[in-house]
Amino acid sequence: MALRGTDAYDWHVYTAKAVHPLESAKRQQGSLIKGGLFGLRRAGSKKGVYRLILKELGPTAVFSLTEEEARLLLKRSTPLAEGPPAADARTRALASRLERTDPKDFWAVVHALNWPRHHKDPAYAEQARATLRECYGLQNVRRLWRMAIGHRRRLQAAVLKAEKQAKRQLFLGGDDSFYDAVAHAVSTGRESYDRYLQRPETFVRTFNRMRIESHNFEACFD
Repeated sequence: MALRGTDAYDWHVYTAKAVHPLESAKRQQGSLIKGGLFGLRRAGSKKGVYRLILKELGPTAVFSLTEEEARLLLKRSTPLAEGPPAADARTRALASRLERTDPKDFWAVVHALNWPRHHKDPAYAEQARATLRECYGLQNVRRLWRMAIGHRRRLQAAVLKAEKQAKRQLFLGGDDSFYDAVAHAVSTGRESYDRYLQRPETFVRTFNRMRIESHNFEACFD
């Protein structure tokens, strides 16, 4: 899966340490971080105006820059000689699964993401986020993100209720570890999530033994 609708853009890699925030005329938010890929082109009939797109958002989120802003941004970047970035085999496989999945079916999307297999790879969250937005669009991805948050919060509440009834801490970790573990539980799919929700002690036994050394699952959507 290559990025569609990007042939007119020249591609660059952002190399500065400082995050470069972006906002489109439609109030879409974006940012460039070190290593981020962006496409840049002149705005055709508008003299001194440039258009910019981010690889992770795809060609539907377009940001406008003045000529001076574009010049300064290029000073902080290097050209990507091979042109528009092509997807690697893993991204193509993920895109193929997502394109066969109904974006309204949250648990089917979770299954397609297969986060438990890839969560230790620091690049996978960004790959997943970019591919989701390419396949489904930002609005659908935001809806999926809200659903992931909702499921995570329900499980958090169930575990905290069990701790209150037991009058002791059951999950042996700090707040951040708890957050990551519950989000990871959502990523394991509907069957296991429902089991954890109905029997929070099962969640505790499973995740007290597991160290979550990865991005939080919700980073796939946000």
